[in-house]
Amino acid sequence: MSESSSTLAAAEAVTVPAEPGSFAATAALLLILNAAVFLVSAEARVVAPLLPAIGQEFGVPATRAGSLITLYALPYGLFQLVYGPLADRFSRRRVMGVALLLFAIGTLVSGLMPTLWALNLLRIATGAAAAGVIPVALAYVGDTVPYAERQGALGRIISVAALGGVLSAALGGVVAAAVSWRVLFVGYGLLAVLVAGALLRLPMRASRPPQAWQAGALLAPYRALFRYTGANVWLFYALIFFEGTTAMGTQGYLGALLFERDHLSYELIGGLLTLNGVAGMVMARFVGPLVRRLRERGMILCGGALLAFSYLLVPLQPTWLSFPLAMLLSGGGFIAAHSTLQARATELAPAQRGTAVALFAFALLVGSAFGTWLAGLSIVALGYHSTLSATALALALFTVLAAWWIS
Repeated sequence: MSESSSTLAAAEAVTVPAEPGSFAATAALLLILNAAVFLVSAEARVVAPLLPAIGQEFGVPATRAGSLITLYALPYGLFQLVYGPLADRFSRRRVMGVALLLFAIGTLVSGLMPTLWALNLLRIATGAAAAGVIPVALAYVGDTVPYAERQGALGRIISVAALGGVLSAALGGVVAAAVSWRVLFVGYGLLAVLVAGALLRLPMRASRPPQAWQAGALLAPYRALFRYTGANVWLFYALIFFEGTTAMGTQGYLGALLFERDHLSYELIGGLLTLNGVAGMVMARFVGPLVRRLRERGMILCGGALLAFSYLLVPLQPTWLSFPLAMLLSGGGFIAAHSTLQARATELAPAQRGTAVALFAFALLVGSAFGTWLAGLSIVALGYHSTLSATALALALFTVLAAWWIS
């Protein structure tokens, strides 16, 4: 038996029987998965509004405290590649439960750190643990929900993640000013401990014992994935990288545009940017009915068109009219297009669903990081307006390529 076929067979043998069979158990598990996704999304987004308070307590500029975001994001992206094969090899819920418990401990202890240096170390560890939650939850949805209904189920997961991010970004600064930034980390950590305990306590069916871990086992599932799916899958992951570059890169500088051009307050900027998440959350609730009406290609075309058009609106005046509309269109458009591609990722290789989804998340995150770097260079060299126009053109190209791939 070849390496690829043996890896796929092992994944089928271990993963599929390891889930509860009753409707009640499945419903309880989905509820817990949503709670876990909410907490991870909320905790990740809460750091940005806390940077001024953290910097003030440790006696450093907020820009230096911003290392907390980078040191969390890097391991979060890299460890996607570790958890995917683990979730295929062992029980998805066991892998996710352990990752969530480690995330909970890291978050809780982060609120007790006496120095910025120590807090930075905790953010690295917490980011590495958090990487094992959302992609594994998406893989589980792929295991249990038929493909015809899957995009709606994934939309609900995305909706919960968006809600966590929106609420956390909106309330983080308020809680930090009223009490302390440490309270947020301790609170999220305690809640995550409870959710992880509930996840690990759910009954699990016995599964076939996994094969012994061998040298090179980390890369073997990815080699098997590409052999199983064929060369065309490279185009899919390149498309996801391009999506991260175009849809998420320039977005990080929209707040700076409002501050430098319009001289808006930080509170107002935060409220305007939150509209993006609100629109995404609302769109995610309607993904299921929309995909049945528009089909996948229609979702890509509509979502991509909304995204591209939103970046043409951003630089227009008056800001109070054009910018909120742009945020609403971009948030809804991203969810429409992204959830379609995400659903396809869960069906690339059913026996290696965890690996496929993890690589999907990794490609998106790396593309986002590259896009942010590229957009920064473009803004310095060409200015905001030219960069926003170039982003709109790139999103139009992404839409055409994605519609071609999906057909």
